[in-house]
Amino acid sequence: MAMRIEVPALREEIWQEVLPSGLACYVLPKPGFATRYASFSTRYGSCDQTFMGSDGQVRETPAGIAHFLEHKLFEEEDGNVSERFSALGAMANAYTNYGATSYLFSTTEHFQEALDLLLHFVQEPYFTEANVHKEQGIIAEELRMYLDDPRSVVFQNLLAALYQRHPVRVEIGGTLDSIQHIGPQELFLCHRAFYQPGNMVLMVAGDVDPAEVFGMARRAVGAAGAAAVRRIYPEEPRAVAAEMKRQRMAVGVPLIAIGFKDDPAPSEDALRREVTMEILLDVLFGSSSEIHRQLYEEGLIGQQFSSSYFSGDGYAASVLGGPTPDPDRLLARVEGLLAEAVAKGLDPRDVERSRRRSLGEFVALFNAPEAVAHAFSEYALRGLDLMAVYDLLRTIDADDVAQRLREQFALPRRSVSIVERAD
Repeated sequence: MAMRIEVPALREEIWQEVLPSGLACYVLPKPGFATRYASFSTRYGSCDQTFMGSDGQVRETPAGIAHFLEHKLFEEEDGNVSERFSALGAMANAYTNYGATSYLFSTTEHFQEALDLLLHFVQEPYFTEANVHKEQGIIAEELRMYLDDPRSVVFQNLLAALYQRHPVRVEIGGTLDSIQHIGPQELFLCHRAFYQPGNMVLMVAGDVDPAEVFGMARRAVGAAGAAAVRRIYPEEPRAVAAEMKRQRMAVGVPLIAIGFKDDPAPSEDALRREVTMEILLDVLFGSSSEIHRQLYEEGLIGQQFSSSYFSGDGYAASVLGGPTPDPDRLLARVEGLLAEAVAKGLDPRDVERSRRRSLGEFVALFNAPEAVAHAFSEYALRGLDLMAVYDLLRTIDADDVAQRLREQFALPRRSVSIVERAD
């Protein structure tokens, strides 16, 4: 039965229904909006390399297989699904990250036909030895592009320095070697294991009728299949794998990425941890912060300097960096300024300003159906409630943020990745 979730403070409502198949469906009605958006996502990402199926057997799969599967699902026996979306006037896309894979489209016309296509093609894989071999070459070229991209290299090297065993340290697309071990059998195996309705989320936003969306999903998505898989991750030591990784590349300005390894929060505390960390990083390194002002005036950073917190099953870290003319000097200054912040504490007024700014940005998110649908799906796949962010942003205070400052940066487990000029 469909449930209506009201958010009076935002003047929004979200409709939810879990179908008999186990598929969780959500609809954000946006009357008057011309563009309608839909995503069909599974909780299956690049980190899910080892798992136990319903038969109790543990299986290890090659790195990059979730991303490979995402690519291959667009291919049908008589063509490519993207062309069918285009014929309907819809723009389709897909992506794989560390914990999820999503297939999506946006359109101003033929919404029902596009939604029906989305629901069906994701469930109907077509793999052959020939088309898988062809895809290996395509993905190999994609991986080589990443290896030649300094921004990708500096971040990937940082993850490899932060993590000793967790698969988050491996490129989402896998490696040039690992993709050679992916064949139709492995792809069918992973599709059967992870593309079960109970492991998936459908999210629709726009000027649509929730009852119509739920009815279409009920007709298109079959009965529940095998029981949910159990993901298996290696035990990750608390210590970082390496304190420093340097690589020379053809860059005009060097790049640096500084990572601070964090202990993953228990699932019930994960959302609060993330919201608190985003406020803390904004207070410390945001464009209006004192640290940012000092580093900018010293010529060590520019507009591309950024910071973020990312976390998932078995991993969590704060990451900051960007282009800099002097990576070693910037590192020394960041460490010194962080030590001062830990010793001195935070100004509650700075925390309050950041909290209010984050609250405003969250409210504004609902003016962009595609953005809010994307965020809602990401949270739902992780068992988190995006709407709970609003309440957290209203209740988190300076003491909460100060505690996180001490926990993350007082005795940091830090790794650094630097891409230097080749000359």
